[in-house]
Amino acid sequence: MANILEVKDLHVGINKKEIVHGISFAVPEGKLSAIIGPNGCGKSTTLKALARIWGYTGSISFKGKDLRGFSQKEFARSLAILTQSPQAPTDLTVSDLVDMGRFPYRSFLGRAKKEDAEYVEWALEQTNMLSMRHRLLSTLSGGERQRAWIAMALAQNPQVLLLDEPTTYLDICHQLEIMQLLERLNKELGLTVVMVLHDLNHTLQYTEHVIVMRQGALVTSGDPAAIITPQLLEEVYRVEAEEFRTKNGTRVLMPMDLKAQENQD
Repeated sequence: MANILEVKDLHVGINKKEIVHGISFAVPEGKLSAIIGPNGCGKSTTLKALARIWGYTGSISFKGKDLRGFSQKEFARSLAILTQSPQAPTDLTVSDLVDMGRFPYRSFLGRAKKEDAEYVEWALEQTNMLSMRHRLLSTLSGGERQRAWIAMALAQNPQVLLLDEPTTYLDICHQLEIMQLLERLNKELGLTVVMVLHDLNHTLQYTEHVIVMRQGALVTSGDPAAIITPQLLEEVYRVEAEEFRTKNGTRVLMPMDLKAQENQD
């Protein structure tokens, strides 16, 4: 399996405090990958380093080329990121938002070409947003708004899509809608997806590769089916869990209790 991203000895500091401590991992090409771990462990910070939002030491390479060697436009044509709760002007329409994804392909004057309009149309179709193209973002539900942002990222025509907790603040129905959309985009387009997730059962159900972090360090990475176990929840999250299987064989972990902390005396 080829790796599209390789991270080696990554250190990330914010406000003179190191958040990520020398982690190394790879992201397989054409797969759905998740970064998981407790709150504050450095998941989002790591994702933002991959997106060049945060500075870092160590190396991150895309298809063997160091990310530092990419121009801004070249980078935006290769990787797209959706951060938590992205913001846009309230008077922006869905179509206007998605069109913003074409900026990396435009000249200095920013004039749209026929190809740009075709990609906007395609991205709206892929995310089932064609009928909402003229709606203001402020009138959309949480799930609809998230699909609009994903459409914008798709309009960039990236090879890697990075998402920071894409199902946060969504109800169960819209969580499944977004996860199924990402799964379809991965399968049908071959799009590599890397996302920070909190729901371990979503990770088990939808992803093919997982990166586990704790306190800014890498715990392990690999096949979610082998890695996400009751033992992992106990060691990483301090939670006791029981394992079940659904009627179609999908593994489900049910948190039952907090692990009793050992006496440090």
